[in-house]
Amino acid sequence: MVKAVSPETTVFLSDVADTLESAASNMESNTGESGAGCQPRKSGNSNAGFASKMAYTTCYTLSYGLCFPIFLACHYIPKNNSFVEGLVEGGASANQSVDEMMEISKANRLARQQSRDKSTDFSEIIAEGTDALAPAWTISFVTTFAWRLR
Repeated sequence: MVKAVSPETTVFLSDVADTLESAASNMESNTGESGAGCQPRKSGNSNAGFASKMAYTTCYTLSYGLCFPIFLACHYIPKNNSFVEGLVEGGASANQSVDEMMEISKANRLARQQSRDKSTDFSEIIAEGTDALAPAWTISFVTTFAWRLR
């Protein structure tokens, strides 16, 4: 089923077409050749383009030159043999070792944080120090008071 186009749409589209044709003819008359004004701008920094191209080429080479052949070869290795079982067990063992190392690291980080927090909390040290110095203060106060009484 084909819908009929309204007269307003036809007028609008013909106006758009006329505008585009006049813009194209103005470009051709200003530049002297067709499409010369539509060239992309050149970047002022050629080093950025070089770095971008180098990164793209490196990633492309790694993905298709290294990863793709490895995964293709792995696809054709039979699943139920000792080699594959060894790889699976080795991977599981490596994951377990990493988990243990992460736990040890977390425990060490927590211990360092607690020792840092303890070293900046002087309330216990001050309380212990004043209790330890109490006899000395008492003796000093008594001697000073006795000295003044003379």
